[in-house]
Amino acid sequence: MNILLIAGHGGTPYDPGACGCGYTEAVETRRMATDVAPMLRAYGFHVTMYDQKNDAYKVLRNGGSLPLSGMGYVIELHLNAAANDPQGNGKTTGVEVLVHTDEKGITVEQAICRRIAALGFQNRGIKRKNSLQVMNTVHRAGISHALIETCFIDDADDMKLYKAKFYDIARAIADGVAEGFGKTVKKEDTEVVEKKKVVIDGAIFDCSCIMKNDENYIRMRDLEQAAFTVTYDEKVDMPEIIVPQTRAQVYPWDDEVQQAMDTVQAAAGLEDKTVVYLLKYEYGEELLKKLAKAVQGNA
Repeated sequence: MNILLIAGHGGTPYDPGACGCGYTEAVETRRMATDVAPMLRAYGFHVTMYDQKNDAYKVLRNGGSLPLSGMGYVIELHLNAAANDPQGNGKTTGVEVLVHTDEKGITVEQAICRRIAALGFQNRGIKRKNSLQVMNTVHRAGISHALIETCFIDDADDMKLYKAKFYDIARAIADGVAEGFGKTVKKEDTEVVEKKKVVIDGAIFDCSCIMKNDENYIRMRDLEQAAFTVTYDEKVDMPEIIVPQTRAQVYPWDDEVQQAMDTVQAAAGLEDKTVVYLLKYEYGEELLKKLAKAVQGNA
């Protein structure tokens, strides 16, 4: 089955969606879509990730279209709002899944909702709508559509659980889709995930780690702490890690590098933090030496 996976909001001009508890909906829907896609693919679904630079709603409002040809199901990811509970009251407001008013079967959506709720969220159930642009467009094409309101972005209890269970929520969505379409749901590995300190590019970070077959593994998402970009490349159908242009930290430098730093800083009137930023560039030492040499040559 072909599935179109849409992350809500974003686009140009930028629509952040709902904001609360330090989170932005458009950012979180893209994070979630990136994690859910490979999990669905592992079940044998062919997943098309809707262009994350675009806002599907805005595209349709401006006369555009969605890539619905050959699609058997559409998932649209969102975060809910209007709980108005930024301090938290000890209980979550919860998860719900929206479907079109005329949708006949809701087995898949019920499975998604139930599995997310099992992580500790209040189960608000399935809600029917006929006033949503993307949903109506998909429904007119004869395709089932689920709009997942994962939890409430302005509820501190929801977002605390969301942060702690992010990976598990993504897994719950993929498992719910698989269950709803009659596939055998895979059991999670029994390895214990532990928080360990890991040196990445010279800096120390707390990462989620497991040991399997005498090999250490860290969660790919944890690389984002060190400014790596973790995403999914649709063209080659696999995860993509983009290395940052600057290093998280540099080791102590020698006298020659220090002299070059002093020369460049004095000549250009740069602040200390600017010079250090240059040094953190992958080839920062050589860059500063060359700049110092050029400055001295023009003196």
